[in-house]
Amino acid sequence: MKHPKKQIIYLSMLAFAFLTVYVIIYAYHHRDKDDLVYLIFNSYALLAVILSFVFVLYWQHVQNRKRVSSQKRLRALVKNLSEPAMLWDDALKTVVLNEALLNLTELREPDDGFDAKYVVPWIFGKKEITDADIREIVLTKNKEYGLTFKSGSPHNIIWNTSSVHTDDDGLTVFLSIGFDLSNIRMMESELKDYSQRLADSERRNMLTMELTDVGILLIEQSNRKIYPSEKLRDMIGIPGETWSAEDVRARVYPMDLALFDNHVQNVRNQMGRYLDETQVLELRLCGPDNRYRWYSYRFKALQREGSSLLSIGGSVIDITKEKEKDARIEQIAYEDSVTRIPNRNRLIMMGQELFQCTAELGSSYWVIVTDIDRFHLINDTCGYANGNELLRSFADILTRQINNGGYGGFAARISGDNFAMILRDGGDEELPKKILSKVQRSLATKAVGPFENHSLTCSAGYAKMPRDGSTFEQVLERAEFALSTGVNEMGSITPYTTAMHDRIIEDTNLEKQLNDGFMKGELELWYQPKVSLESGAVMGVEALLRWRRPDGTIILPDRFIPMAERSHLITHITRYVLYEACRQAMLWQKMGLPQVVMSINMTSVDFYQDNVCSLVRGALEKYGMPPELLEIELTESIALRDVDLTVARMNELRQLGVQIAMDDFGTGYSSLSYIQLLPFTMLKLDRSFVLHMEDDIVVQEIVSSVVRIARAKSIRTIAEGVETPEQAKQLRLSGCDFAQGFLYSRPMVAASAEQFLRQNQRERKVY
Repeated sequence: MKHPKKQIIYLSMLAFAFLTVYVIIYAYHHRDKDDLVYLIFNSYALLAVILSFVFVLYWQHVQNRKRVSSQKRLRALVKNLSEPAMLWDDALKTVVLNEALLNLTELREPDDGFDAKYVVPWIFGKKEITDADIREIVLTKNKEYGLTFKSGSPHNIIWNTSSVHTDDDGLTVFLSIGFDLSNIRMMESELKDYSQRLADSERRNMLTMELTDVGILLIEQSNRKIYPSEKLRDMIGIPGETWSAEDVRARVYPMDLALFDNHVQNVRNQMGRYLDETQVLELRLCGPDNRYRWYSYRFKALQREGSSLLSIGGSVIDITKEKEKDARIEQIAYEDSVTRIPNRNRLIMMGQELFQCTAELGSSYWVIVTDIDRFHLINDTCGYANGNELLRSFADILTRQINNGGYGGFAARISGDNFAMILRDGGDEELPKKILSKVQRSLATKAVGPFENHSLTCSAGYAKMPRDGSTFEQVLERAEFALSTGVNEMGSITPYTTAMHDRIIEDTNLEKQLNDGFMKGELELWYQPKVSLESGAVMGVEALLRWRRPDGTIILPDRFIPMAERSHLITHITRYVLYEACRQAMLWQKMGLPQVVMSINMTSVDFYQDNVCSLVRGALEKYGMPPELLEIELTESIALRDVDLTVARMNELRQLGVQIAMDDFGTGYSSLSYIQLLPFTMLKLDRSFVLHMEDDIVVQEIVSSVVRIARAKSIRTIAEGVETPEQAKQLRLSGCDFAQGFLYSRPMVAASAEQFLRQNQRERKVY
């Protein structure tokens, strides 16, 4: 049921509308009474102004009430927090301190409230706060600030600040939550004092650590024993007055094992690096209740007086609550929302840390990139919900393989159906293939239920760091490159090799030369005729791109187009092809040659961009070309990538009058099912059909069936790759409309194509 006040507003607006209609009707029927009509309209205008003014006042009142209510909720939230917290804005107009912060800072709130311009800078240990300071405070998590209280005692507080509200005037409100380090600093000072004065005996060391109620950990140089305080033993749940690194490692969260191992190696081999400098190690450990909790270990190395040996000591505190406050933000930033495993951001961050470990410890890791073969078909035929469920199952398979093997790595979802795995190298060069074989077998068992008609396989590429790159990003790119080299074979597992590296360098140089060549006009269009099988007349030509190097070498598009797509040069190249093809077609008409359909190829990068219709329309209008004389060829893989968007984009082009052809028809999947859905005007039969038509009856029947289905939908057909008269004859008898191939002509430059068109007017041949 609607709110009573809202009902009043709705009824008032309805009454006002009826009144308006009545005034108009009345004025129309009494239009000969000028004075009366004039009075009615002026009265009605005055009433409209009054009602508008009342409505504006009411709306402002409602917004003010919402703003006040929001401010009250924020203030209540701050007041109820058990940790020191304050609420403040970027203009330093107001500041609210909760009870915990008031007690900590020894402040008393005056009757008229705190002066934010004084309190906020003082809390963060500054004389004044600039916009740059505010950005630093908000963006830097766990930032430590020094503060001197009114009593003169110094304190250090760790602050975490987040934006919680921005009002209509652009004023941003921040919530800051702090943690006082003073007690920890005091304990560190006591630890240093005791470490210098106490002897090496284990009994006295243990006595030292029992003097405080916070977990204390002591490690001595050349001694593999670890000395925990009684409080720490209770916190972690590991019994015994001394521990080993293996005891602690058994409690470490799997994703933190690499970080822990790196720390242990540094402590054992490079203890001097921590001398007189406080360090922090944050880990998740399994406690006595079998739950993982976050612990912060603040430590540094000390050299006892009169001894050359070092000791590392520090305090351990439970920071689970502080971590939980930032859990949601970190989840959004570093966790994939579908699979609940790390995303690409987390992968890059952890990968960089591990790469640094490899340099310091001489270790190595395998970086594996894998994807589900033909995953787009899963989404198209089984639906996105089932597709997401398969992604979750695949992520679970990868994670279980890593955890069960104890490799000390993790899995992440990079994008789409692309995943990455990081595994610690144990000296087995075949480890990636062994793990991936297990992954493939597990994935195959998921082909049940909605996936029972699919063969579920995955492909992968892998590289080793630091061997295969100078940074983690470079190693990851090379693993992705290894995956891309095996995309034509389902279930492929491809290692990165130095030969691939040479290819990358070659491609990089060629990519730069391509960019320079495009700017210098080295790209040109060649043309291959399309001929009617019934009359032998040329009905159109296909514009084919060629790169003529300064030395006269001709490079075909399958070599340089992928580079252009990676460097985003493809958009400029497609524009050149479109405009040059339209210009050439109209030039031939001006020469008196017959009208022919000009076909151009378009990549997915250009076809799916929002302005593709505007681009095509601009080229047609510039050269005055009839839209029905332009044909855009799309490969089947492009057409099936995003069916809904494809249909929408094709319909827009068809509304312009442009023709659309499906290139390489029959090389993809579910082709016939999409003839009904996609608005094609032409199907291009792949050359693989033509190659076997002469001696394969099955192929002949397939071609005849496709032609009949296409003709029933008023779609014309053309076969490419026709090289012999017998092939042309078979196609003609099968009902195919047109042919293209070396039997008629190879691709040729514009001048040669002009001569071919003129000759075709005089001489035509039908096979």
